[in-house]
Amino acid sequence: MRTEERSGVAGVLDGAHDRSPGTGREVGSGRSGCVASVLEVDSRSEGEFSQNDIAFLQGAANILGMAIEQQQYQRKLQAALDRHQILLREVNHRVKNSLQVVSSMLHLQANAVGDQDLSERLNEAASRVNAVGRAYERLAYTADYENIDLIEYLRQIINDLELTVAPCKIQFDAPKAIRFAADRAILVGLIINELVSNAGKYAYPDRAGGSIWVRVQTEDDAIGISVRDEGVGLPPGFDPAASKRLGARLVNALSKQLGGELTRLPVPTGVDCMLHIPLRSDRRA
Repeated sequence: MRTEERSGVAGVLDGAHDRSPGTGREVGSGRSGCVASVLEVDSRSEGEFSQNDIAFLQGAANILGMAIEQQQYQRKLQAALDRHQILLREVNHRVKNSLQVVSSMLHLQANAVGDQDLSERLNEAASRVNAVGRAYERLAYTADYENIDLIEYLRQIINDLELTVAPCKIQFDAPKAIRFAADRAILVGLIINELVSNAGKYAYPDRAGGSIWVRVQTEDDAIGISVRDEGVGLPPGFDPAASKRLGARLVNALSKQLGGELTRLPVPTGVDCMLHIPLRSDRRA
């Protein structure tokens, strides 16, 4: 018994057809207009195939034909999915390049503007754009186009911030890897970018440099991220939740969007901000 694929053959074999008198049967199955497959059964004796045998063979041919068509469909579907993933990676790569261009232009403008306050604002905007671009960079070079490694993403952001907060030093402590939805990881990255930048800018005004600690830990179905310094602390009566500064408003808004909670832990010196966020979003598709 053998089967062979014969595409493009006109007509449908609705019944059994003699291959040679009394010695074999060819039974076909397929959609109208073409035969998907032909099942050939040979016998050494004449008259071996009854009508029941032919009906059975016809059923077997139909099953084989459907299996072949299903396999062809799955191959086409996989090819389409591969093309989709390639295009998606290309889009992510181009978005990353475009954001890098925007960030570079902001830095150039900051260096040329001649106004210290405006220059700082432009550099802050460039840092935010760069944080978003880092997420698209990871998406462009990973097989998973919905999730990224949150730890490596934050590590890249912190490496970028080293120059921004210099001469302060950033100490990063985190587990090896945490898979996290890319769109939510971007929000986390922006929050960390703001907290670390603020610590580098305000924590140590009376001395050249200090340490900033960023710690990530998993807590059941949640993640805790701490950004701590040992500087002068917040001004008396300062309430980050009521602040009108863009950075503070951004941190508060992004924390709520993540379904998380941002709190200040009591420490002897400096500031310790703790962000608790659920590992997965509560949104339903």
